[in-house]
Amino acid sequence: MVVAPCFFLFGYNQSAIGGVLAFTPFIEQFPRINTATTTGAVKSEHALIQGTVVAIYTIGCLVGALASSYVANPLGRRSAIVMFAMIAALGAVLQGSSFSLGQLVTGRIISGLGVGGVNSVVPVWQAESSKPKNRGKSVVVMGIFIASGIAMASWVNFGLSYRQQTSLCWRLPLTIPIMFCLTICITTFMFPESPRWLVQKGRIEEAKAVISSLEDVPIDSEHIAIEIDFIRQSCNNGAVRERGFFDILKTGRERLLYRTSLSILINFCAQMTGANVITYYATTIFRESLGFQKHEASVLAAGLLTWKIVAASLAFVYVDRAGRKPLFMLSGAGMGLSMLCLAITVGLLDHPGAGVGATFFLFMFMFFFPLGFLGSNFLYGTEIAPQDLRTHLSAVGTAAHWLFNFVIAEVTPVAFASIGWRYYIVYACTGFSVPVMVYFLFPETNGRSLEEMDRIFSEPKHCWQVAAAARRLPRGIMENVENIEEKNEDGKADHVEQSSGKSG
Repeated sequence: MVVAPCFFLFGYNQSAIGGVLAFTPFIEQFPRINTATTTGAVKSEHALIQGTVVAIYTIGCLVGALASSYVANPLGRRSAIVMFAMIAALGAVLQGSSFSLGQLVTGRIISGLGVGGVNSVVPVWQAESSKPKNRGKSVVVMGIFIASGIAMASWVNFGLSYRQQTSLCWRLPLTIPIMFCLTICITTFMFPESPRWLVQKGRIEEAKAVISSLEDVPIDSEHIAIEIDFIRQSCNNGAVRERGFFDILKTGRERLLYRTSLSILINFCAQMTGANVITYYATTIFRESLGFQKHEASVLAAGLLTWKIVAASLAFVYVDRAGRKPLFMLSGAGMGLSMLCLAITVGLLDHPGAGVGATFFLFMFMFFFPLGFLGSNFLYGTEIAPQDLRTHLSAVGTAAHWLFNFVIAEVTPVAFASIGWRYYIVYACTGFSVPVMVYFLFPETNGRSLEEMDRIFSEPKHCWQVAAAARRLPRGIMENVENIEEKNEDGKADHVEQSSGKSG
């Protein structure tokens, strides 16, 4: 009820603008971003403006993500989410009612502020409220909602492509996010606050009540006492110490700078492998690069982005079974291969069947991308952060996601116009580098408590030994407590059965 609309909002806004760029009423309203019927120097100028209009949204997202680190700690996770959802709704109103390019750009910036904030805070709230053994599923489920939002935008645009008589064909898609924002505002306070944030604020009894509710155990159980103590230790032995934003850049025993670098790098891998080249410009690729007719291109683009949901569902199934690193490595290698093959087939479009081959490799890419990088990248940044800096580190990782997103949205129209098929080779190289970086630099977080990750980063002598340390160190105390409790419950059940048998 909260995660679904939050990430429907994320996914929908990622894709909605790409579909309306070719609508005749949209071009008539904003002729300076028309690249479909222009040529030469005019097309190059319009491509640059179009790229800026699309990309400026991501700058808003970047600022919103950074701002969330200053909002989510003092206000709490829930209040921050509602505040950013209201900002996103205002941006959608401005976009849908635009009569000038300036108003459209302003609306996209404000929408970005809201979506960037929501996108940064929700994974923190989820991770802090989940148990280690199913934390991956609870956060990566947002990948399914992101993919569903992207697909929804594609099909809405496809349906409205047949109704281009009035400006409603582009105004409606740009105002639909208001529905998601209102849902977020209504439902967020129906759910409990993060227990770790409550402990950080010294509200121990409230935290105990939340953990009791989330894990369905008595409030006075040993499990809750140990978990609360574990969380308090991560907050400097019970003394709340809220460090500042720039503390994430410090070196030393906790390796905060290294953790921040990993959070940025995983989002680099997610973006600079080319996923949003396809998400933003799928219709343009099918129509202008591969030569499909307008409605064929719209159907293929919508089908491609719907296909994303399948792989996102697989990530949901396997993220807590296989772990984060195997999915990251498989996803990166698959994307690299897909982009290499796409470059070859697009470069040979004069040959029979090349267009079909290029279409296949676009679908192949959209299978591998969500498998590792449609949600897990945000999850990873929250898992490697210390408690009092979690929102700051998550904000930086999310801001990096949007910064790389901006670069892609800005340069892609110009790159397609200037270097064509060679543009895909850049992303192929990045994709092939992902497995190497992930294996040697990233510690596995699967099944670890959030507090246990502090030990993994602190114990090795050198930062490049952290990934190996994660493979070597045994699972922590919280997993052992859960196993003991499960055995105790089984033992009680057996005892009751035996007593019943004797009584009978």
